[in-house]
Amino acid sequence: MFAHPVAPTRSATGAGSSLSAALAWRTGLWSVATALTVNITVLVLARGLGADMLLRRAETEPPMAIGVGMIALMTIAPMLLATLLLLRLRRSGTRAWRVLAVIGLMVAVVTVPAPFTMIAGTDTQVALACMHLAAGAAWFIAVRRATSSKAQ
Repeated sequence: MFAHPVAPTRSATGAGSSLSAALAWRTGLWSVATALTVNITVLVLARGLGADMLLRRAETEPPMAIGVGMIALMTIAPMLLATLLLLRLRRSGTRAWRVLAVIGLMVAVVTVPAPFTMIAGTDTQVALACMHLAAGAAWFIAVRRATSSKAQ
């Protein structure tokens, strides 16, 4: 398929050794790019299939249109914060990164119901829930790949 740009270069060898800052940035930015691409694709497909992509928190509030800008912000911001955690944990080794990969995936799964608590069409809610899963999967796969023993 496609070559994965997260080349797992390490600043030292061994399971407990520190990981490079460059690897942290490559891993984080690769996961952001992947999640953003998938999430925008989901947005375009959902709109093409008839989802209005309008969301309200309460009946009395005006609907909020979910567009590319909102998707980009809500995808990029949390994943960049997670990338900063990778940077902070790089001296703790691969185990810490693997734990962070699982935590990121768990956050994505736990937040899947969030769109269903808002007032929106079911098609919009399903599209937004899929975006949560896409971001979590992109994060998990990128971080696990960066720490895999095959890639080292």
